Amino acid sequence: MSQLRTDTAVNVSIRRTKNVLRNRHFWIIASVMVLLGLLYNATYLGITDWFPWARDIISAHGVYIFVLSFLFLVPIVYASAVFRLNGTWITWLLFLAAILPRTIEDSPSLESFLRISLVAVVALLLGLFVAMDYQPGLKRGGVLERSRTARWLSLARMLKVQEYERRRLARKLHDDTIQSLLVIANRARGLESGDYGRLTPRARKQAEAILDMLLRAIDDVRRLSRDLRPSILDNVGLLPALRWLAESLSNQSGIRIDIGVNGREHSLPQEFEIIMFRIAQDALNNVVLHSGATMATVTLDFVTSNFKMTISDNGHGFTVPENLADFAARGKLGLQRMEQQTRLLDGTFKVTSRPGKGSVITIEAIS
Repeated sequence: MSQLRTDTAVNVSIRRTKNVLRNRHFWIIASVMVLLGLLYNATYLGITDWFPWARDIISAHGVYIFVLSFLFLVPIVYASAVFRLNGTWITWLLFLAAILPRTIEDSPSLESFLRISLVAVVALLLGLFVAMDYQPGLKRGGVLERSRTARWLSLARMLKVQEYERRRLARKLHDDTIQSLLVIANRARGLESGDYGRLTPRARKQAEAILDMLLRAIDDVRRLSRDLRPSILDNVGLLPALRWLAESLSNQSGIRIDIGVNGREHSLPQEFEIIMFRIAQDALNNVVLHSGATMATVTLDFVTSNFKMTISDNGHGFTVPENLADFAARGKLGLQRMEQQTRLLDGTFKVTSRPGKGSVITIEAIS
């Protein structure tokens, strides 16, 4: 269980880091901090020629450099407004790292340290004030972010337990059930071939039928084992797993299933990929079993910040009820299960269909 908590915490940390790196505000703040740091220390870095328009500022000393240091308040306040306390502390520490070397080198006097201490304290207090009191909406945003993180941790734990059980059951089916059926099939083959004595034509025909049913049952159990937990999902990710699923169902049903990708593919959190795969698996199984379609398409959209998956077919379609629970009340649980899985991702689930016009299922969520 401790390993499970560690894994889920790591996954959430990685996801947070990716979200920060994708945030344009992060790059604006980082660029401004780097520019100010270079400008402030240009003389000592030997890069004064980079800033011909700011030679007077670069060569400033004493009280003038004290004024120059106030420029760092801009990225500190910006980071505090966007990233709250984390942004405040990180930019403030970077600010100290940028100004202290020049301050010590230029005028290591008590007055100089008092001036720079005043700037540092003002910068920190202003950043903390903005981080904690900048609009009530940001406070709500922090609560929502913590709630979202807690949901991801809970979801990760739940999915890991479910997928562990699926993996265990798949292994039992493969290692125990299939092996037992193979032994029985070999005995039936020996019986059919006369290894256990001569059979009457009628008995031989029954033995052949039993052997044929056993071989079909072995194929069915093997397919069920793969469907429970396809190893390809763990090894290479969502897109190859969907291609494997499409090929498998196409060979099984004769329906053409295409996989399309918009934008540049990138990695997604493991829990996110598992849920998306399960939704696609349910949707395509519905296409195979109920739609009467000859063609289906799964499209993954990586273009926007939200990940979107669309499953469409050219089947006979149906009338979509206002509430998908109406389908569940009639024993048709597939669509409601997909909707519930989408809600786990805090995403949106939409079904569009008309009789004779096929169906389109769209899932969109923040990845």
